[in-house]
Amino acid sequence: MRTLLAVITGTLIGVGCVPAAQPPSIDQIAPSLTQLGNGWTSNHVVVLVDQLNPTNAICNEGKGWLQAAHNVVGKRGREAYIVLRYAYGSNSALVWITRCKDPQSIGDDWGRDKETKSTLDSLPKIGEEVRFYRRDGMHNNIAFRRGNYLIDVESPSAPIEKLKQLAVLLDANLVRAQRASTPKGETPRE
Repeated sequence: MRTLLAVITGTLIGVGCVPAAQPPSIDQIAPSLTQLGNGWTSNHVVVLVDQLNPTNAICNEGKGWLQAAHNVVGKRGREAYIVLRYAYGSNSALVWITRCKDPQSIGDDWGRDKETKSTLDSLPKIGEEVRFYRRDGMHNNIAFRRGNYLIDVESPSAPIEKLKQLAVLLDANLVRAQRASTPKGETPRE
């Protein structure tokens, strides 16, 4: 099974190597275990499909994940889709990242549905908009959008503070990757 580090340093585009005309590769956003610090024990790519590099479809957890990714990419302006799995102690957290062709393609139907009722008093200041949602007996989710990216961090049992930490690092890495891929004198594409 490929680790996230192997994916980032090996087969996918890395920070600073992205052509100036293209958005950051979706894998550049993922925090490393070093960034996350104590208690985080693993991270890896579950699935990745990115139209920036269509030959690099990755699936580490069953063909159903790959089919689901292909069902997302190419529809409603979705250009890339990656699912990452992190572990904090014995708790698992999934990160869903979608890159769209433009912010309007994200729409407004993210981070909530008719079955999600809960809110969180203090959300981190990330993205242009952030939402918290929870289904009774299910997962806690922190979802946010920044530019043409939609990121959702979820876990059924990881502490909310750890989900916040992961979301903040995802956002900081996205901002850094956007700046690195923007030619001098231009504003990052959002």
